[in-house]
Amino acid sequence: MNANLPPPSMRNTRRKPREVEAVDGTVLPPVAPKPSVPPRASKSASSAMRVVWGVLGFALVVGIGGTVAWAARHYVKTSPRFAIAEVVTTGGKRRTPDDLMATAGVVKGENVFSTDLDAARDRLLADPWISDAMLSRQLPGTIFLHVNEREAAGLIVSGNDTYLVTREGVVIKRVEAGDPTDFYVVTGVPIQQLVDDREGATRTIRRALDLASDYDHAPLAQRSPLQEVHVESNGEMTLVVGKSTVSLHMGAPPYRRKLEQAVRVVAELDRRGAKPDAIMLDNEARPDRVVVRMR
Repeated sequence: MNANLPPPSMRNTRRKPREVEAVDGTVLPPVAPKPSVPPRASKSASSAMRVVWGVLGFALVVGIGGTVAWAARHYVKTSPRFAIAEVVTTGGKRRTPDDLMATAGVVKGENVFSTDLDAARDRLLADPWISDAMLSRQLPGTIFLHVNEREAAGLIVSGNDTYLVTREGVVIKRVEAGDPTDFYVVTGVPIQQLVDDREGATRTIRRALDLASDYDHAPLAQRSPLQEVHVESNGEMTLVVGKSTVSLHMGAPPYRRKLEQAVRVVAELDRRGAKPDAIMLDNEARPDRVVVRMR
């Protein structure tokens, strides 16, 4: 045995690729052994474990996130820092700030996030004087509350009931104690028409209020103030004016020319010392002809 050889344990025991000799004696290149291929089962198991760990990781993140979100929600809903300290109201004329807060259900000291602003707006809109409402929050503890109120411009007297209406002819509410009443008075509009034909009734009321305004700006108003506008069953208008309640039958519109004519007729009657009961300005076929009914 050669003494210079390393011990067997230290020798390179890797086998060299075996050379293959062809039939004609030619030596072919050595054939390398095929690399070993791991079993498919190992790959599948590895993929399955990756999926399992991924699911577990996602569940852990979701769980932590949900806990943090719950804690944050609980904090903002219970912390005194987010208690309502100030309510800023704007737009109210007939309703005071305290009235608006009470109607909306906004209470100082309550949590600013616990106050349902949509529900508060619905409660405000249930007030007949309020046509629109807007609410918003400003952290940490301020509520802004703005309202648009309806403006009354007339009274509708129908039977035993009296209603406030806007300049556009929209009914606001039934008159109650404490409500303003210093407005033009319109009679002759049946309450049933307000129910069955709201749009038509609104147009009629608006036309009556327009006529009342035109009369109020005419010279005759200083001598004989307007008492009421009466709507006839056919839709024509009659003005009741002065302390002696003279009726000016205006017929159908337009009315400004008829008002100018009424001024001339009354001046002539005053010159004669006559006391009219009614002045007929409703002759549409002959608008220049006026009939006066005396007392």
